[in-house]
Amino acid sequence: MSIRERIAALGLQLPEAPGPKGDYVPVTIHAGVAYVSGQVCRLGDGVISGPVTDQTSPAQVTQAGQTCALRALSVLDQAVGLENVERILFVRGFVYGGEGFHSYSKVVDGASQVLIDVFGEQGRHARSAVGVAGLPSGGMLELEVTAVIKHNSHL
Repeated sequence: MSIRERIAALGLQLPEAPGPKGDYVPVTIHAGVAYVSGQVCRLGDGVISGPVTDQTSPAQVTQAGQTCALRALSVLDQAVGLENVERILFVRGFVYGGEGFHSYSKVVDGASQVLIDVFGEQGRHARSAVGVAGLPSGGMLELEVTAVIKHNSHL
């Protein structure tokens, strides 16, 4: 089953690859490693907003993670093609947390699960989850992804 077929089988859909909102590139590739710029949990013209608190619904927290992961995959797909991703190395999540909130890792779990579901064991990765005082457009989560590109991909 191809990566795109696996995404569809999971009931997920890649959004259109987002362009940069500033003076940077969506992906930098160096020595066979792709570094995906931070992806905020944007849905269409809106954003899943923070700050996240202990009262935020688990479904909304999961959706924020899934949305960021799918945006990162879309950017990777545009840059190298998802079939050329050998493995996910590292994920860094920046979580816009409300006062007293400390479960930053739970907010990034939805993103990690998407990557594992899509890539299997090659989707298991090292990770950081960091609490921040705010994110672009007031988003709940911003995600950076680092991935290894297959050597035979001619990139």
